[in-house]
Amino acid sequence: MTQPLATLSCTRRAAVAAAMAAAGLAVPAFVAVAAVAVHDEESADRLSYAYFGQGDQSSLMSGSMDDWRGAKALRVGKEAMLYVRQGGTAYVIRDVSTLRRVDALLEPQQVLGRKQGELGRRQGELGKEQGRLGRMRANPSARGQGELGRQQAALGARQAALGKEQAMLGREQARLTIELNAKLRTLVAEAIARGEAQRVN
Repeated sequence: MTQPLATLSCTRRAAVAAAMAAAGLAVPAFVAVAAVAVHDEESADRLSYAYFGQGDQSSLMSGSMDDWRGAKALRVGKEAMLYVRQGGTAYVIRDVSTLRRVDALLEPQQVLGRKQGELGRRQGELGKEQGRLGRMRANPSARGQGELGRQQAALGARQAALGKEQAMLGREQARLTIELNAKLRTLVAEAIARGEAQRVN
């Protein structure tokens, strides 16, 4: 089963990022976009991939930690590269025109990633405000407890609204991931047929 990072709980997202960091690996630049994925099962026709934009512009992954390590090992410097594996066969694609097509496929994910980043920023600000009000309520000398209660209720409503927005973005991430996987599968098949994919195992 593949689970886009955007749909995981915060705890599990942190665990994935921590595991990558502990292994000495760079966490993808727009990891909110997504696409780091966790696999609980492996099927023979599953397409796993890791994409690196030129330099540190962007990265995208769907696969296991072994796929990520293998792709990183095959990348030369900070080149743009697409690593793909289907079943037991792995390829690397460096063809410029093919990678431009990959960039185009990733545009909706990048737009969504920016939305998720903005949502995270707003949630962080809300958390700080909730912490401030909590400290004021815990202070016996604080006045205006009723007003504090009203402010906390307002913050709770804002948090609920942000939660709904997060759920909506999670559904959009899942939809985009399905579409991206299908389009990448076609792109990779065409690259193999044209001899633009180098087999690496």
